[in-house]
Amino acid sequence: MKIKVLGSGASEGFPAIFCNCDSCIKARKAGGKNIRTRSQFYVNNDLMIDFGDDTYYHSLNENITLSKLKYLLITHSHIDHYNPTIFRYRGGYYAAELCESVLKVYSTPAVKEIYDNMDRGKPMDEVKNNIEFNVPTEFVPFSIGDYTIHTLQAIHMKDEKCYMYVVEKGGKRVLFGNDSGYYPDVTFEYLKGMHLDLVFLDCTFGLHSYGINSSHMGIPENLKVKERFYENGTADESTVFVTHHFTHTCGSTHEELCKEMEKHGLLVSHDGMLFEL
Repeated sequence: MKIKVLGSGASEGFPAIFCNCDSCIKARKAGGKNIRTRSQFYVNNDLMIDFGDDTYYHSLNENITLSKLKYLLITHSHIDHYNPTIFRYRGGYYAAELCESVLKVYSTPAVKEIYDNMDRGKPMDEVKNNIEFNVPTEFVPFSIGDYTIHTLQAIHMKDEKCYMYVVEKGGKRVLFGNDSGYYPDVTFEYLKGMHLDLVFLDCTFGLHSYGINSSHMGIPENLKVKERFYENGTADESTVFVTHHFTHTCGSTHEELCKEMEKHGLLVSHDGMLFEL
């Protein structure tokens, strides 16, 4: 698998859109890997994880033909991960000669409900024919093309189910843990004995922590997840752990994050980062 990190930041971006705190000022000045757009992943030119505000920019920046997408996994309904109005442009007079006639979407129940009940920006009937929505059941693997997908419970929103996904292909497994606090026991138990090759961990708070019961994680919680994965046989020395989804309030530059994460065997994601398994 080829996995491209299209965006590595939280909902406000980093630097945050209206912010002039020290972290945002430093990020704007330093540029490069300090500029983080909203979180999104691209796999093998046919699969994408999340579909938020920066999807159009990512497609231009990475030369992605979005009509070639076959599969889309959506983790939850926050707009940095799911902007439903984008779907209105997939057909009709907005899009001619689609490379793939149907985009298969897999999402939480709430994400599908938002799509079904859209008013302003609702896709036309001829566009809807080009989009197939599915709601997978947690912890029941399913197949799409050459992939096997495992849908996991995340801890993120109090009033809505939120998912993480393990994508499996060719004997390799990748956990895309976009938005989540410390994982529920049921997720750890499901992954017990399932070896992961690459793990993306929500590290919104960077080097800080807001506690094990928060809806996001920092490095203290990431290390607890890593330790539990080792105990459960979910990870070993060959597993690559990548911290991801940073907010400007984490207060660290990319270089500062890398310096600290390296001590713990963790990588730091950045926009455009590429992995090949």
